[in-house]
Amino acid sequence: MKKILIISTGGTISQTHTEEGIAISNEKAFTGDTFVNILNKLKKELDIDIIDSKTILNKDSSNIGPEDWKKIIETIVEEYDNYTSFIITHGTNTMGYTCSAVSFAIENVGKPIIFTGSQVSYGVAGTYAVINLENVLRVIADDNCKLSGVCCVFGSKIITGTRVKKKTEFEYDAFKTFGRVSDIANIGNSIVYNENALEKHLSFLGSKSKSKKELIVKNNFDTNIISLTEFPRIKSRLF
Repeated sequence: MKKILIISTGGTISQTHTEEGIAISNEKAFTGDTFVNILNKLKKELDIDIIDSKTILNKDSSNIGPEDWKKIIETIVEEYDNYTSFIITHGTNTMGYTCSAVSFAIENVGKPIIFTGSQVSYGVAGTYAVINLENVLRVIADDNCKLSGVCCVFGSKIITGTRVKKKTEFEYDAFKTFGRVSDIANIGNSIVYNENALEKHLSFLGSKSKSKKELIVKNNFDTNIISLTEFPRIKSRLF
C-alpha cells in the first residue's frame, strides 16, 4: 500500500495570487482548491492509495531556521509508522540547508523523504509547481523504487539531501548536486538512476528502518557556527 504524507512548510509553492497579481501565503494550499484536484488525479493515475497533507509552517524559507527544522523532523518521526513516504514542500532559498539538517538528524531512515518546491506560484505562467509535485509522486509510486532517505526532487533531478545547492532563480533545474558527486537520477519520460550515486546515497542510511522505534533522532542543533571564506593572509586566530 502506498500512503503518502505531504508536509507543507510554506514557500512559493504554497502561495496564491490576488486579482492584482500580489502573491500571498496560503496555509490551505494542499487541502483547498489549489492542489487537491491535481493530487486526486495523480493519485488515481499513479495507483497511490492515500495522499494526506499537513501544514506545519507557513513561512518564507528565508525565515526558516533550526527551530523549524526540529518541527519538520518531529512531524516525520511522529507520522513515520503511518505512511510509506513523505513529501516536504519548502521554499527554495534555504531548501538545501533544511535538506541537509534533516538528513543528519534522522538515522536509519528506510522510507523516501523528498523535498520539493517551486520558484513561481501555482496558477502563474511559467510555474513548475505541478511538474515538481508530479515528479516526486512518480518517483515514490514507481514499483521498482529503491529510494530511501532524504532527497530533493526539483526540475529533472533527484539530489541526495546532503548535497542540495541552489544555483539559479531562473532555470527550472534550480538546484545542483554540490561537490564531486553525481545526481541520483534524471527525470524525463522515465526515471533514469545513476546506480553508483544511488548506492552511495543508500550506504549512509544505516539499517533502513520501516519502524519509528528503530530511528535514531538527533535534532538538537548547535547554532554557534560561523562560515568563513579563506583569503590570503587570513589570521589563524580566527579559526
